[in-house]
Amino acid sequence: MNDSDPIRSIHIAGTDLVFRAVPVNDQTPSGDQIALAAGFSSDDYSYVLQMRDNGELEDVRSRESVPLSDGQRFIVALSDRSYRLAFAGGPLDWPARFITAGTLRKLKGVAADKSIYLEKTDEPDFPLDEDDVIDLDEDGVESFKAGKLAGPKKQTVRVKHLGELETVRFKVESGTTLLSIWDRAYEELDVMRNERDVFQAETDVGTVSLMDHLGLPLETAQQEGLCDKKFEIAARTGGA
Repeated sequence: MNDSDPIRSIHIAGTDLVFRAVPVNDQTPSGDQIALAAGFSSDDYSYVLQMRDNGELEDVRSRESVPLSDGQRFIVALSDRSYRLAFAGGPLDWPARFITAGTLRKLKGVAADKSIYLEKTDEPDFPLDEDDVIDLDEDGVESFKAGKLAGPKKQTVRVKHLGELETVRFKVESGTTLLSIWDRAYEELDVMRNERDVFQAETDVGTVSLMDHLGLPLETAQQEGLCDKKFEIAARTGGA
C-alpha cells in the first residue's frame, strides 16, 4: 500500500498483547479513532497506548492525534485509570491492575536468556516466573528489571480431574515430562490413580490424548502443538 492510499492498517491488542490488524483511514488517528477501530464505543472508558518503534510506550488521549510513522501497534483496554510501574528505571503506565512477568517481557523486548526481577529495597531482588502476577495497586510503585537468568524457567499448569470435579494448579519446570505432571496432579489432588485414567490436554481445538507422549518434556510437547498449560484426567472410554 502506497502513501497516497487513505486506507491503512494498524495493529491493536488488549493487555494480552495478541495483536490483530484493523483498517484506519487517517495517518494521524486520534485516541478515539483508535478505540473505535478496536471495537469500543465512544461511551466506553477506553485507554489507548502506542507502542512506538523506538521501544517507548506512550498513552494517547481521546482527542490527541499521533503519527503512525512513530509506530503502528496500539494497546487498547477498558479502563478508567492507569497504574504506574517502572522498568529499568523508566516509568510505564499500564491500563490494568495486574500484569505478568511474561507481559513485561513482551512489552520491553527482554530476551529469553534473561529473567524478569521484581526489585526490592531491603532484600534481594526477586526473580519472577513467566506466569507470576503482580498487583500494581499496592502501596508505592513496583519496579522491575531484566537480569541474569535465574535457573530453569517454570510454568504454571492446570490439571482438572473430570471424575473428582476438582482442579489443581502448580508450577513445573519446562523440562518436566508430561508423565511427571500427571503423577504430580494425583499428589496435589490427594486421590489415587485409577487403572482406567488417561491424561489429556485441553486445547482450543478440543482434547488431545497424551498417552503416547508421556515421556516428552512439557516445552517440547508445547512446541509440537500437543498441549499448552491445561490438562485433564479422564476415564478411558470403550473396551479395556
